[in-house]
Amino acid sequence: LKWLATQPKTARVADFGCGDAELAKRAPQKTVHSFDLESEAKGVVACNMANVPLDDASVEIAVFSLSLMGTDYGSFMEEAHRVLKVGGVCWIAEVRSRFDGSKGVASIESFIAAATELGFKLQGSVDERNKMFFVLRLVKSGAERPKRVRWPALKACIYKRR
Repeated sequence: LKWLATQPKTARVADFGCGDAELAKRAPQKTVHSFDLESEAKGVVACNMANVPLDDASVEIAVFSLSLMGTDYGSFMEEAHRVLKVGGVCWIAEVRSRFDGSKGVASIESFIAAATELGFKLQGSVDERNKMFFVLRLVKSGAERPKRVRWPALKACIYKRR
């Protein structure tokens, strides 16, 4: 939310994997499209995040907050790329342990490489100050999108009782 507060209130946002649409309730932007696979929350469109009901190049910001969960998460990224305008930002926050690069799973670097192949460019640097999560921003470039991107596998989430 801190980063969204620095963005224009007129920017249109797509929240991929929104849960109960808290972002839509709290973001300063006037238009927040909320998508989740299953939800009964008001304002949430229940759909596969690989096929959201938005036009091409119709939003300035796409958000994935702990929502790159499916084994087909690459298709979610490809859908975000489709709906973002050139110059639009894909903001991602994820659990660091899913991107540790061990046993053939993605590292943060290999994930960024796949996103770059898709037509994104890393904005600034990856924020790794939190020991549990990382945050990054990817900007949609004007580059032509390839037909196929090889997305590295992500490690499964392990939930621990605390």
